[in-house]
Amino acid sequence: MFKAMRLRDKMTLWYTTLAVIAVAAFSCALYFMTSYVLQEMLEREARLSLQQLSAQVEFENGMLTFENEVPLSTGSMYYIMEQDGSELASYGKDITLFDRVPMEPGKYREVKSDDDDWLLLDSAPMPVEHSVVRVRVAISCALKTRVLSTLLMVFGIGIPLIMLIALAGGFLIAKHSLHPIRQIIHSAGIISGGDLSERIPNSPVKDELGELTDTLNQMLANVETSFAREKRFTSDASHELRTPVTVMRAYTESMLAEKETSNEQRVSLQTMLTECDHMQQIINQLLTITRGQEGRYPYFMEAINLKAICCGVAETHADALAEKSISLHLDVPADLILEADQSLMTELFLNLVENAIKFGKPHGKINVSSSSDASQVKISVRDNGIGIPTGALPHIFERFYRADTARDRSGTGLGLSIVQWIVEAHHGIIHVESEPDQGTAFSIVFPAKQTKDG
Repeated sequence: MFKAMRLRDKMTLWYTTLAVIAVAAFSCALYFMTSYVLQEMLEREARLSLQQLSAQVEFENGMLTFENEVPLSTGSMYYIMEQDGSELASYGKDITLFDRVPMEPGKYREVKSDDDDWLLLDSAPMPVEHSVVRVRVAISCALKTRVLSTLLMVFGIGIPLIMLIALAGGFLIAKHSLHPIRQIIHSAGIISGGDLSERIPNSPVKDELGELTDTLNQMLANVETSFAREKRFTSDASHELRTPVTVMRAYTESMLAEKETSNEQRVSLQTMLTECDHMQQIINQLLTITRGQEGRYPYFMEAINLKAICCGVAETHADALAEKSISLHLDVPADLILEADQSLMTELFLNLVENAIKFGKPHGKINVSSSSDASQVKISVRDNGIGIPTGALPHIFERFYRADTARDRSGTGLGLSIVQWIVEAHHGIIHVESEPDQGTAFSIVFPAKQTKDG
């Protein structure tokens, strides 16, 4: 459970725990030190009282007398006993409570009564002329008990209060300390969404987090520059390749039109023409993607009828559907209108249906459905084909990625990349679910109204 906690909560918990441990340790030390000092005071008072009482016992006119010239504190009691056990003097209404406690000279003992605790101290037998006396002193522990009880009450109230203060303080300190990290996470989320121009706000304090921020921003600048160079290269290379491919295609078609061309040569030329077509398709799709990512692709938002687009896509793929005996079912309301670029939306459905046909099973089926409400339009393209391996799902939108290189290579490997770009250009979200040998389902959600920058 602790490992699953957020760093902020861990820091708060550690701070609070350490604060409570420190306060508890200080409280315990204070309690025992106070108890020790108070005990020392009581014992010192008992010793002084015993000395004072012993000094006031005298032998006059053939008998023992107790002068009682130096009275003791009100919290004290005493008992002076002659050699035969008779009482010479006493003070305190509860002194009789200690009659059953045996004499132990020089030893401090705590004796409890109904109302108070007492510290008892007995003197050794003291010779006075021809007699011997013993003195017993009892000092009240009420002050010690009261002070320690007050301390316990203060601790009982103070420690929970300090714990709450430490908890709130720890939370605020952790939140403030981790605020730069939250900014890094927020910026990283924007960057992972494809916006490489995002930067982490610079920290005003040049501590370790400030150094980390500067390092990450420099790294992002380098990545953005490299990515821009890659897109520029892809765009330039695609543009430059169009001319030679067009020339090759023109020469191939010209040679095929000549009557002197043999059948063997025609087969080779037809293969070249097919590859030229394939190459042109790749170049055109690369240009579409790169121009779209650079914001140079012109697209126009208008109210389009999804049913009409889907019917057009079905007609375009009619031969391919018939070749594999795959049925295409359209469940799109006739009045469903979407604000989008018509050519791009047509391209989206063409690629998704083509993908479903390519990896569909003979005599299979493809379902294209759509629904809408006030806030969004949902589109689904589902097939019961061979499916996509689980490990390949995170990569299917990457350029030129193929889950199985041994499969049909008639496509360009760019169709799903274009689909993803079209969805993002329309501020939508695309999600794919697939099970091997069960089929694949692409789900797309578009906002009902596009923003101005769409």
